[in-house]
Amino acid sequence: MREIILKKAEELSFCHVLGDEDSSFNGKFRRGSVQKGTNTIPMETIHRNAQIRSLLLFDIDAVPKLLTGISFTNFELFKVLDFEDAPLYSVPEDLGNLFHLRFLSLRRTKVKMLPKSIGKLQNLQTLDLKYSLVDVLPVEITKLKKLRHILAYSYQLNPEGRFLTTRGVHIGEGIGSMLDLQKLCYVEANNGRGLIEELGKLRQLRRLGIVNLMEEDEPSMCASISNMKYLESLIIFSKDDGILNLQTISDPPRYLRTLGLQGGLSRLLDWLPVLQNLVHVVLVNSRLSYDPMEVLQSLPNILDLSLSNVHGGECFCLAELGFQKLKVLCLSDMKRLKTLKIHEGALPVLECLEIGPCPQMEVPSVICLLKTLTRIDFFCMPREFACSMLPQDGQNYHIVEHVPNVFFH
Repeated sequence: MREIILKKAEELSFCHVLGDEDSSFNGKFRRGSVQKGTNTIPMETIHRNAQIRSLLLFDIDAVPKLLTGISFTNFELFKVLDFEDAPLYSVPEDLGNLFHLRFLSLRRTKVKMLPKSIGKLQNLQTLDLKYSLVDVLPVEITKLKKLRHILAYSYQLNPEGRFLTTRGVHIGEGIGSMLDLQKLCYVEANNGRGLIEELGKLRQLRRLGIVNLMEEDEPSMCASISNMKYLESLIIFSKDDGILNLQTISDPPRYLRTLGLQGGLSRLLDWLPVLQNLVHVVLVNSRLSYDPMEVLQSLPNILDLSLSNVHGGECFCLAELGFQKLKVLCLSDMKRLKTLKIHEGALPVLECLEIGPCPQMEVPSVICLLKTLTRIDFFCMPREFACSMLPQDGQNYHIVEHVPNVFFH
């Protein structure tokens, strides 16, 4: 079926796919897809094809050779350039010649810098720099009034697959003029209060990620967020896991579906219960002095909850009828947590449970009440804890025997 589709696409000049079995582009086509075996790609053929609109590269190993001696001047009709995962180390200076370009992806490439000519891409709508090496956006980026999505971040993970740090990009002042922006993640906040204040002008934002927010900039951040009526995702990392004070958001975004906060909290946000549309909540290093479950379990639509080092107490208590829609619960880095209490009627549809590292935790006997569980992951738990739940001679095996998949990492 795939071969039939590819042949039909080529006959209609819709798309030509170049792979191991085909080493040449013949005829005219609007979209080109390059897959593997790129050492002999005849880029001069693409160079002569004035009709080409899109070029996508998959699993290739010689991008620098492809671009050697090739000018973007002859690709003025390009609308899509997708270099994701390509071994690309730089972008030609004449990138700005691609006036019609709408989508540019350098995701997971080795590119460190964008050319200043990017400011000429007046029709660019999406700039994807995720997991690239770009850490500073040129000031010319603020000239792109049609740009809707700036995706530029990378996570550093530990061996258990949990992120430790997040890196964003530095953006200079002037971003407040990019009024069409809908996604901006992540931005390094340590460029000054002027940048934070300008964010308040981006009233069309649906997704915002901020990294290294300093305490002195938090009032300005609260004022800016109050202007973002359509925000659906908000993720903020404080600088050096310092205190996050976001209590003064006067008008919290009521359409918010995802909330992620990394940093100390003196108490949970007073306006949190207003967010009736919240689906995903992540709290990291909150270091609260009390059990936050009483507030969190009242959120009616939450599906995914991840708590890491949020509470220094010995017990989490889930009240009757708490978390009626929750499907995923993750509890990690609770050094003093010993007991997980789940009253009857709580977590009626929970499917996945992740616990650990929690070195003091006793085996939660209440797991046997969670009949809908399909998977449990225990991370870095004591050996005795794990052995007690093994099928052979584990005294606590009966607690988890109804769960199809139980993993110890």
